[in-house]
Amino acid sequence: MNHILILLSAILIAGISAPAYAQSISEHVVINEVDTNPFGDDSQSISEWVELYNPTDSDVDLSGWKIASTTVLKKTLTIPDGTIIGSDKLLKFTYEKIWFTDSHESVELRNSVDEVIDKTPFISDLENDFFSWQRSYDGHSNWEFSLASAGGSNGKLSISEKLSPIEIILLSDKSIYNFDETAIISGTVSEKVFVEIPTFQAEPILINISGPNFEQAVSLYPDSNLNYETTLDLVQVLGIEEGDYDVTVNYAGESTTIVFSVVSEIIEVVDAADSIFSIQTDQTEYFLNPSVLLTGYASEVVPFESMKFTVIDPTGKQITNGNLFSIDGEFETSISINFATPVYGDYVVNAEYSEHVASTIFTLVENIVVEDSVSSNIMTLTLDDFEYLKDPYMTISGTLPNFDSDNEIYYQVVNFNFYTSEGKTIAFEGRFDENDNYELHSVGFTATAIPDSLGNFSVTLRLPQNIFSEGEYVVKANYGALKASEIFSIVSERNSLSEYTSIGSGNPNTSIPGKPSSNEKKDAGGYLVSNVKTIIEKVNRISDDLISINTQEKILDDQTVNPRVLSGSMMTISKDAQSTVNLQVSSESGICIIGQNSDCLVTESTRKPGQIFEVVQVDGLNLNVRYSGSDVRLEKFSILPESSDEFLPDTNWNVEVIKNNEISRMYYKVTYKTLQ
Repeated sequence: MNHILILLSAILIAGISAPAYAQSISEHVVINEVDTNPFGDDSQSISEWVELYNPTDSDVDLSGWKIASTTVLKKTLTIPDGTIIGSDKLLKFTYEKIWFTDSHESVELRNSVDEVIDKTPFISDLENDFFSWQRSYDGHSNWEFSLASAGGSNGKLSISEKLSPIEIILLSDKSIYNFDETAIISGTVSEKVFVEIPTFQAEPILINISGPNFEQAVSLYPDSNLNYETTLDLVQVLGIEEGDYDVTVNYAGESTTIVFSVVSEIIEVVDAADSIFSIQTDQTEYFLNPSVLLTGYASEVVPFESMKFTVIDPTGKQITNGNLFSIDGEFETSISINFATPVYGDYVVNAEYSEHVASTIFTLVENIVVEDSVSSNIMTLTLDDFEYLKDPYMTISGTLPNFDSDNEIYYQVVNFNFYTSEGKTIAFEGRFDENDNYELHSVGFTATAIPDSLGNFSVTLRLPQNIFSEGEYVVKANYGALKASEIFSIVSERNSLSEYTSIGSGNPNTSIPGKPSSNEKKDAGGYLVSNVKTIIEKVNRISDDLISINTQEKILDDQTVNPRVLSGSMMTISKDAQSTVNLQVSSESGICIIGQNSDCLVTESTRKPGQIFEVVQVDGLNLNVRYSGSDVRLEKFSILPESSDEFLPDTNWNVEVIKNNEISRMYYKVTYKTLQ
C-alpha cells in the first residue's frame, strides 16, 4: 500500500483578525487557571481551586467579588472584604467540596456589583490527575489542558513566543484507485486551534476534493487525538470520472494538498530501488510498555548522512527527537515514553533521510473496551458473589474466547489486579529481597489462574481484612489484549440470622431459593423456616439500560415476607464516562425519585453533615432515599420506608441507565423481612 504523506510546518502569527488564535493579553483581572478535578477524592476534602491574575498596572480590590460555577451545581464563592490582588500577581481560591462539575463546566468571575468580568470556555476534566485548565500564558486569551501550577505563573508571553508552529499531516490510503473503491482521506494536526470571534469555538478543518467535473467540500474537527478522517466513494453515477483528484486541507489559515488518481484498471506501481525509505515500530499498540522499538530501512546508504526523527504525542507536543546513522541501510533505536503520566492516543513519528521522508503512527492504549454484545471475542469473568463479609474467600472464574493453547500469541496465565472503586491499586507493605535488607515495599495485591485446554480458568483466594476493608472494589482480569472486570463489595456482618440468595441475570421475583445455615432449624425440604428474619435476593451483571424491579409480598414455606429495602449499584466500566453514565429511578406511577432532571426528587448526593438519607414522599408513602450522587464511577442508591413498621409497596420500580454506547453493569438486591 502506498501512502502519500505531506508534512507541513506552518507558522501561525498571533494578534491578527483572521480566525485562529486571537492571542491578546487581558486588560482586567482574569481567571488564570482552574482545576475542577484535582487528584484525590473531591468529596472528602476541599481541593478544587481557581486562580486569578491581575495583568494591570494597579492593585485591584476584590472585596465582594464572586467566583461561580455556572452549569449544574451553581455554587458561588464571595471573596472576603479587604482582599487585594497586586499588579502582575496571582491569588488562589478554594471554596467547598465538589465546587464544580467535571464535565462541560464554565467558571465565571463577577465584580462587587455582579457584572461579569471574565468567564472560562466550557471545560471538562474527567481524569483524576494533576492537570488543570489554564491560560497558555498569564492573562493570555488561549486555554490549554496542562500540568497544574497552582499559585505559580503560567509563563509570560514574549514577542518570540507569539509564533506557534502548526504541523499538518495529510494522507490517502492509496495513490491510484479503481472505480467503485472508497478513498480514505486522513491526517493529523499538531494542535487544536480556537477562535474567539464571534464566540470562543474550535477552528474547523476544511477539506476540498476536486477532479474532472467534480467538486466536494467537507468540514470536520480534529478528534481528541488530533486526528481527522473522511471518505469518498469513487462511483461513476456520483460524478466520479477517470483522472487526477486534488485533495486540499485548510486549517488555521494554512493549507496542503495531495493528489490521487482514478483509473479504469489499476496498474501496479513499483518504486525504484534507489528511492525506498521506510520506518516502523515493533507494535501498533502499546499498553504502558517500557519502550517503543523504532526501526528504519533505506535501500541506498548516503555516506555521513543521519536519519533525523521526531516523535509527536496526541496533544501535538514533540516529546523526543534524535539522529541515527545507518548500519547497512538499517536504523534502530528505542523511544521512551513518560509512563508516570501517560498521554493516551496516537503518536506520530516523522523521519527524514537525505531526500526521503517517511512517517508511522503507534497508539498508547489505556484499556481495550469490548462492545457489550454476544461475540466470540469476549472474555467472560464471573465472581461467586458480589457482596462478601470481611476476610472472605472469593472464587473468580471465566472463559477465554477462541482459545488455542498451542498458539504462541497466548500468554501462560490470566492475571488479576484489584482496585478501589475510585481506581486506586490495592497494595500492601512487604519485605522480599535480602539484597535491600528486606526493606518495606509497596506491592500490588494480585492473583493468577492457568487456563485449561478449553480456555476455562478458575482461582479461589482469600481477601485479607487488613487489605480489604469495608467498601466497593473492582477486580480486573487480562490475558494479552483480552480484558474484563467485575465489581464487588466488602460489608460488615449482616444483622440477619440467615440469608437466601438468588443470583442471576433476570427478574428472580417468582421464587427465592436458598441454602440453609447449619445452626438453624430446617424443614423437610432443607429450607430455614422458624428463625428466618431477613431474606435477600440479588441480581447482578445487568447490562441493559432499562431494568424493571418488582417488590411484592412473598410466601416461603408458609412464612410471609415483605420487601423492606431496594438497593442498587451501577458500575461504569470506563473512567472517562463516569459523569455521563447515570442512574434514574422512577416509581410505577411515573414519579422520578432519583435522577439528574430538575423534576426528580433527589438529584445529588444525600450524604451531608449529620445525614445520609433524604426523606421524600412517593404515592403517599414517606421514603428514606440514599444516593451517592452522579459524578462517581460506582453510582449507588437505596430506598426504604421512613417508618420501621412499614414495607415497600407491591409495585414495579423502573431503573434507567442513561448512556449512549458506554458499557455499564447494574447490580441490585431486595431485602425482605418476615412479618411479625
